[in-house]
Amino acid sequence: MSAAMGQPPPQQTAPPQGSAQGVSQGAAQPVNGLLMLLELQRQAWRQATAPELRYHIVNQTRRLIAYRQAAVLTVGERGRASLEAVSNIAVLEPNAPFAQWLEEAVHAVATGEHANGVHVVDPATLPASVRNAWGEWGPAQVLWCPLRKPETPRESMPGAQADVQAKGKAVPPPAGLWLGRDEPWTDGEILLLSHLTEGYGHAWWALSGRRAKGRGLRRALLPLLVLLMIAGALAIPVPMSTLAPAEIQTSNPVIVAAPLDGVIERFHVQPNQTVAAGQPLFSFESTVLRSRFEVARKGLTQAEAELLTASQAAFTDPQTKARVAQLRAQVELRRAEMALARDLLDRVTVKADRAGIAVFTDVNDWLGKPVSVGERVLTLADPQAPEIDIMVPVGDALVLEPGSPVELFLNVDPLHPLQARLTHASYEAGLSAAGVLSYRVKAALDAGEPPPRIGLRGTAKILGDRVPLALYLFRRPLALLRQSLGI
Repeated sequence: MSAAMGQPPPQQTAPPQGSAQGVSQGAAQPVNGLLMLLELQRQAWRQATAPELRYHIVNQTRRLIAYRQAAVLTVGERGRASLEAVSNIAVLEPNAPFAQWLEEAVHAVATGEHANGVHVVDPATLPASVRNAWGEWGPAQVLWCPLRKPETPRESMPGAQADVQAKGKAVPPPAGLWLGRDEPWTDGEILLLSHLTEGYGHAWWALSGRRAKGRGLRRALLPLLVLLMIAGALAIPVPMSTLAPAEIQTSNPVIVAAPLDGVIERFHVQPNQTVAAGQPLFSFESTVLRSRFEVARKGLTQAEAELLTASQAAFTDPQTKARVAQLRAQVELRRAEMALARDLLDRVTVKADRAGIAVFTDVNDWLGKPVSVGERVLTLADPQAPEIDIMVPVGDALVLEPGSPVELFLNVDPLHPLQARLTHASYEAGLSAAGVLSYRVKAALDAGEPPPRIGLRGTAKILGDRVPLALYLFRRPLALLRQSLGI
């Protein structure tokens, strides 16, 4: 048989010295055969691992009995066979055609009536699929040698009481040795192999049977151990926390709004630029305001001239004297109009009330845009007094007590969180920029934290009291269950 188990191995030209070549020649040297039997059993008992024992069985048994091929297969509780070792083969191919055919054949033999006894396999008793391929994969004569446990009845021994029925069904052996050759098997060879495979069965049980019991116990205890570990892990106390989007803002911003109705003509600063107190920020288009001021100034000059003329003529003309009071009121009105025009003209250029950082989006967003009185244009922020603005969704608003620890993970530096404390949480929820109903929460950075740049965004983690890990993980399903069932 090739290394891939595609063909059966070639027949041995001559059996090794010491093999019992039938009882006809082996009977002339019974002592040598008995000594070899004892030696093979002793070597099997000395094997330290199951692979070493399988190698010994398929390759060293030839020293006692001549054969063309040998294979060791394990048998499951339902008779399912699995190829473990083949003579003269170092690496097995479980999916090779020969391996699949052999496993199917052993399955039929191991679940048969004489599964626990050494006997010659009759191809006529096997399934049609195995019988039809017997000439291609199987030798002419095959001997099945079960590797029985110590408590398994010895069917093949003379006078033994075979008990192969368990609730009306044969109990398959845990493993077996499949021997094949072209010459018929003799009674003497079957007797020798019965003794030898019984010793192999004890060695097999010693290496694999007890370990299988240990593995069975471990497999039985493994689910319980896993459940205990999961229960212990779910009972670990962890701080209740919630995550929410956050932004760095200033704690006392100055809102710069439009002082008049008009169109912004130019900006004197750029976004995020540091400005000083009294520095111009932006200017309105002033053509209309200057024209209005000139009209008001000329109207005042005309009213004052009319009042002066009427006052001089009042000494001689009583009717003109009556118009003096009216013209004086007209002068006051013109003076007020001019003062208003001068005040609006003075507001054309908006200046900073204090030093800070000019916070707004882009200059081009405002140039040429008409604005109304009171409309917000930009904000003056103090870079040394930052504040964290957090929008906590209503469904996650579990720990919003003042003084709660807050960790801020900035998008630009997520590996170094900033430490802060919650200072304020709104009682009324509103829509956030993402359209989520949220509470606005404020947090102040701890002393010693470097002030981050105004406008940076990130994720804030608000910490609360310690709760079991199970409650932390399943609080949402529990809340949904309570809302749905009312429990």
